[in-house]
Amino acid sequence: MQCVWQSIWIFGADGENRENNKKIACKEIGITTLSYELPSTTGHVEALQLIDKLNADPEVDGILVQLPLPAQINTIDIIERIDPSKDVDGFHPYNLGCLAQGRANLQPCTPMGIMLMLQHTQVSLVGKLATVIGKSNIVGLPMALELINADATVTVCSRTTADLAAQVKTADILIVAVGSPKLVKGDWIKPGCIVIDVGINRSADGKLSGDVEFEVAKERAAWITPVPGGVGPMTIACLLSNTLKANMQRVK
Repeated sequence: MQCVWQSIWIFGADGENRENNKKIACKEIGITTLSYELPSTTGHVEALQLIDKLNADPEVDGILVQLPLPAQINTIDIIERIDPSKDVDGFHPYNLGCLAQGRANLQPCTPMGIMLMLQHTQVSLVGKLATVIGKSNIVGLPMALELINADATVTVCSRTTADLAAQVKTADILIVAVGSPKLVKGDWIKPGCIVIDVGINRSADGKLSGDVEFEVAKERAAWITPVPGGVGPMTIACLLSNTLKANMQRVK
């Protein structure tokens, strides 16, 4: 069995590092990757035409568009144009709809990876108070759906949340994905909480940090993910898993 994964990469901030990590992982397990490395001046129609080409190619199992896209390209149109059966990122409205109905197909990779990490703790999520900070279509909203499907009691917080600290302090499970360095203070963490930090923030000196004040939080949390090296590798692993699943569904 051979899986073929095609990526559309339109140059943007930090895109090269993320793309290279995915290519390396694919090579290690034998997934063939082909990239379309387009300039930042690429037009909307040109991007749509490329997706149409990949949709029609029977040799292509998965399509990934490296986000964010330049302003002249409508991201929603691009994602909706991908054949849902080749949507290995899991962002197409069909795949998100399946997740909302509790019948996950190709799942968004970061929430999928987080659920696998939570399973590893062997802590039952049933009835647990789960707080998700951030409501993006890429992480926050599908993460909330995953937790709801696991019978947790879920609260989604955003920049309009009146008392974020109070919400965090009640959480048995905390997932933070906003891209704001050390937004969540360590002393907000409920003792024994499971903390998943999705944020990746680069400081002026090039150092990476998460959205959670890690050094303080780790003394209170039962489990906590580091940044970098926590959620990121799981996201890539789930991208590969989705590619294999897409291949198997297409060839059966």
